[in-house]
Amino acid sequence: MTKIDRRIQRTYRALMDALVILALEKRYDSISIRDITDRANVSYSTFFRHFREKDDLLIELLRSVVIELERLIEHNPDKSREAEGLLIFQHIAANQAFFRVLFSSQGTSRIVQDIQETIAADMLRTIPFAHQQIVPPEIIANHAVATIMALVRWWLDHNMPYSVEEMSVIYSKLIGQGLQNLMINPSPA
Repeated sequence: MTKIDRRIQRTYRALMDALVILALEKRYDSISIRDITDRANVSYSTFFRHFREKDDLLIELLRSVVIELERLIEHNPDKSREAEGLLIFQHIAANQAFFRVLFSSQGTSRIVQDIQETIAADMLRTIPFAHQQIVPPEIIANHAVATIMALVRWWLDHNMPYSVEEMSVIYSKLIGQGLQNLMINPSPA
């Protein structure tokens, strides 16, 4: 993996932060690249050295959030679904501004769909689904990811009425137990 120059990292972070702040102030569709660069205090031409359009910036931001979350889950010694849910909801609570933008903006629906497909594909590669079953693994993975995203969206839309710990238990019951029944050698939920 190539190491990104610190100045580029700072530029990325400034642009990503500006996009999230602007999206909380107005609709994603109405945000221009000039708005983003002005808010980030980055030159307009610098934006185009790194990204073609604002969707590319959002995708990069989403990718970094997902990679960070995957890393947290992978390095957690507790592999239970409840522990996984705890990490997911802690991460979402810590990055709720970003997730609110992601789920509340109409202009992001294509990006949400793309990331849902990517996460489902990752799930297919990493979860040992039993192949002799009525429901094909690709449908199981898509359903699980759609359910996770719907759960997250509901939690944010309702101003997080349940604690992170409560959501981890809900996650374990809704997602973990269903997946466990469909895996070849399931681990304890």
